[in-house]
Amino acid sequence: MRDATEDEEIERALQYLVHSFEASGDNPKPVVLHSTRVGMDLYDRGYEEATVVAGFLHDLIEDTDVTADKIRSRFGPEVADIVAAASFDPSIDDYLERHYDIYDSCFALGRPAVLVKAADILDNSDYYGLAASDELAQQLLAKMDYFIEESEPYIGDEAIHAELAEKLPAVRERIEDS
Repeated sequence: MRDATEDEEIERALQYLVHSFEASGDNPKPVVLHSTRVGMDLYDRGYEEATVVAGFLHDLIEDTDVTADKIRSRFGPEVADIVAAASFDPSIDDYLERHYDIYDSCFALGRPAVLVKAADILDNSDYYGLAASDELAQQLLAKMDYFIEESEPYIGDEAIHAELAEKLPAVRERIEDS
């Protein structure tokens, strides 16, 4: 059971997420809902507060005007570092290379960042069958497969890793059937 102080911090993160997207969000997808699912998945699994808060905030740098420094000033360095690691480098044009770079940044930071990225992929993979092209669909599978394999040393003993590995064949089938 979590204490009230921890829940208040998570509530503050959720409010900041919504406010940030209202103020400057530019992603047409339902990112607030996705980010909420990611954060709640981590919360329900009982992960540490900083990991849960970062789960709620993981898309802010990519999809709003929020910077890592703004997150650091509001939620501390650990949360900001996780969110920064889980965010893509806009200077990398190639789709797969950009995602492999994110994953490598998460691996370099360690378990909390890898957990956030795992929850992100787990939630996003429900939509991989809606890819706009066969090429994108294959890239989505490739990046999911890469993450599962490379994250094993960090979170291989976690239920979330097992869920990702178990979900991959179903995602592959959904993509092949679409």
